[in-house]
Amino acid sequence: MKKLLDRMIGSLVFKIALSIVIVETILLGLFGFYYVQYFGAEIDRRITEQISAPGRLIQDEQLKISVISDAQQMELLLGPHVRQAMAIAFDGTIYHAMDPMMIGRTIKDLPDFPADALRSDMEKEVLFTADDRDGRYMVSITPLFALNANQPFMYAYFKVSTQGLEESQRQMQSVLIIGSATCILLTSLLIFLFTQQTVLKRLIAAAQFVNDIQIGNLSSRLTPMGRDEIGTLESGLNAMAESLERRTLQHQAAQDALRDSEERFRDFTLSSADWYWEMGPDLKIVFASHKFYQLVEDINGSPQGKTFDKLGLHCEGPGGWRHLNSRLAAHLMFQNIEFSWMSRQGEKHFGRINGVPVFEIDGTFKGYRGTGSDITAERRAAEEQQVLQRQLATSQKLEAVGQMAGGVAHEFNNCLAGILSFAEVARAKIDDPERVKEYLDHVISLGERATSVADQLLMFSRRRIDQPTNVRVQSVFNEMEKLLTTMLEHRITLHIWSDDPELCTRVDPTQLSACLLNLAINARDAMPDGGTLQISSHSVDIPPLAQRDADDDAETYPDNVAGKFVVITVQDTGSGIPDEVLDNIFDPFFSTKEPGKGTGLGLSIVHSWVEEANGFINVETIEGEGTTFSVYLPFAESADVQALPQNVIANIPGNGERVLVVDDEQSLRTTAGIILDDAGFQPVSAKSTEEALEILKATEETDKIDVILTDVVMSGRSGPQLVIEALRQNPDYGVVFMSGYPARSQKELDKLLGNYVFIKKPFRPAQLQKAIHDALALRDNRRNV
Repeated sequence: MKKLLDRMIGSLVFKIALSIVIVETILLGLFGFYYVQYFGAEIDRRITEQISAPGRLIQDEQLKISVISDAQQMELLLGPHVRQAMAIAFDGTIYHAMDPMMIGRTIKDLPDFPADALRSDMEKEVLFTADDRDGRYMVSITPLFALNANQPFMYAYFKVSTQGLEESQRQMQSVLIIGSATCILLTSLLIFLFTQQTVLKRLIAAAQFVNDIQIGNLSSRLTPMGRDEIGTLESGLNAMAESLERRTLQHQAAQDALRDSEERFRDFTLSSADWYWEMGPDLKIVFASHKFYQLVEDINGSPQGKTFDKLGLHCEGPGGWRHLNSRLAAHLMFQNIEFSWMSRQGEKHFGRINGVPVFEIDGTFKGYRGTGSDITAERRAAEEQQVLQRQLATSQKLEAVGQMAGGVAHEFNNCLAGILSFAEVARAKIDDPERVKEYLDHVISLGERATSVADQLLMFSRRRIDQPTNVRVQSVFNEMEKLLTTMLEHRITLHIWSDDPELCTRVDPTQLSACLLNLAINARDAMPDGGTLQISSHSVDIPPLAQRDADDDAETYPDNVAGKFVVITVQDTGSGIPDEVLDNIFDPFFSTKEPGKGTGLGLSIVHSWVEEANGFINVETIEGEGTTFSVYLPFAESADVQALPQNVIANIPGNGERVLVVDDEQSLRTTAGIILDDAGFQPVSAKSTEEALEILKATEETDKIDVILTDVVMSGRSGPQLVIEALRQNPDYGVVFMSGYPARSQKELDKLLGNYVFIKKPFRPAQLQKAIHDALALRDNRRNV
């Protein structure tokens, strides 16, 4: 019974019938309530008019006030439910009443009488409803006025019971309830029968159709029974069934294709040498191909649910896994993240992973997919290649050293041969001072040539100190012109000029001269049968890369340079440079000259110096016609130009100052002693730091040393160590350092030697004299501070 009741309550028929009953009950209830209120209000209106009519008639003098004492007349006027009628004086005395027993009494004798309603300022009648022990009633009080009186002299009081009104209302409610219930039942029955035939039957058929579709009978169809909404629903269900049947067939085909694809992907992953992996939005691995799974499981258990930094793999990049984790957190692609692991056999293996982020169509982050591979063989091959490259580099260095040794030995042998020859000839002509002077000049020239070779080597090894200053290019040309004319001989015509005589650049003038000299020597060697050498200068404004014309066929510039440059061009009409060697002309020790005719350092030194000067070089060459080197150097304002250093320093004689010469080379001690003695100084020599410290200690009281002239690098303790120890004993010594191996920069030199005078070997007598005087001046300045 309960199951049947539950089924009935849950059925659509019951819900429709219940809905109809509820709706009709609400509508009829509202209708009945409205009419009950309407009829009640109408009855109240009529009673109000009826009960107030006698008072108005008496006030208008259409009735006599004595009519109140006539009970029958009151029933005719007020109906059978009248309970009381009285004429009450303003002092509360009853003059007329339906009940004769009340005449002459006062309202104080009447219980529940509304004495407050009898007011002297009353102007209109008052109606109100009240309750007493007999039930509900209505009261009318009408004030009666004498002619031209301002306050009533008497009140007409009428009391009528509402019992008749309530009975009428109850009868009306009963009629409405019975009529409404009958109407509800009849209309509900009619609506239900109509709904059963036109709606429910078709809905039951549609429900059966849906059930057939649910159990897989996709060929089932409905027969539309009209063009109404249910007919539209039936057509829509048929269309849905057709679409569902078609989609089911397509889905089945897609499932078959997906199954084939998954099988194919599984076969690929099993046979591939690479690994495949996938991680979820929490950056933890949710899928790993068999090989990756095997690898990680062999090291640190299953990779499922772990991040990369928890797999027991060591990241080879700087910072470990932090770089990868930062890219993962930012949802960025990553490539070539390398890591390593130790196999069970103790061998180190290497791997590499790549990954891309995956997003939904709406941009929601889904995770990562990526690949990995074992690069152990690749890394080992790279290590073997590096070993071979180091061996090759060592071999090339040895070959380069051999080439350099041959070229340098040839140059030094030429210089030494000339020096020895001219020295022997000078000794043989000792009685002819003019001839001796001539031969000694040649000896000095050859010595300077040997010094130039040493300077080139130092410059190449970056151990030459640059002293950049603002230089007028025309002044450098003027200084170089005589030298170049002599060097080029008469078979080569030299043209040298500048577009702007005031054109300036900020470089080391000595280095600039060496640069021009090297380029001129190369040009001379490229014109063995003579030709023309042109050296010129001009300025150029190089625009930033973004403002350059890509279609311009003019000279090209490096991408990272812009601004104003000074351009010095060295152009020859020689043989040109073959294309196969053009890319190697700036390599150290590379030379196309015959063995012994060049060290292969010239162009390499030029290229290195120009780059250090924040410039660059362009080369244009046509084989058989000539070559043009364009050297670009930073532009400088002419107002800051300083005079070029003089090649000749005037002699500065001494005044008997004692100079301690410390060097482990006997010839240099002897030469320095002769120079100082001839200049008026008193030289004292020592061959080591220990001997020098003993001399300083012995001469502390008498014959005190004024200046210490020491080599920087010596066997045993160095020159700086000697100076530190000497100045600790006596801070009044002047100090001059000398060396043939200067530091790489002035900053490094100051850090090594401090604020003391430095002179480079080999030096001229005047240079040594000036260094001694500079040391004495620095000593005096320290004393005065």
